[in-house]
Amino acid sequence: HNQVVYDQNHVTFGEYLTDEETLYLLAALIQCEAGGEPYEGQVAVGAVVMNRVACPAYPDTVTKVIYASKQFSPATSGKMTNLILKGNIKASCRQAAVDAMNGISTVGTALNFRRAGSREGIIIGNQVFW
Repeated sequence: HNQVVYDQNHVTFGEYLTDEETLYLLAALIQCEAGGEPYEGQVAVGAVVMNRVACPAYPDTVTKVIYASKQFSPATSGKMTNLILKGNIKASCRQAAVDAMNGISTVGTALNFRRAGSREGIIIGNQVFW
């Protein structure tokens, strides 16, 4: 997979140029959805977002995927916005966002996740991915 080229303003992900705000947004979502999960689970949440960006059935940007209607409750509830405003993003969540944007996935091409126990799939920590 491609290397992440990182400077203060941009992360290069393959052919995409991703600004710092997009990386921060993904890191915030990861923290809201999997901040207390193992690192592999944090990367998995980021990978689900990136898998959706790559899938024609979903919007084609990280921001649009995260804010799509009825997809990620922290994005629409205000929880993620509050976290962004406070600026307390865990280093592991930020690194998980970088890894996911670099094409790393701990869940293959999974497009969904929820609390474990509700369906079959790849279980990481307290979540299941499919």
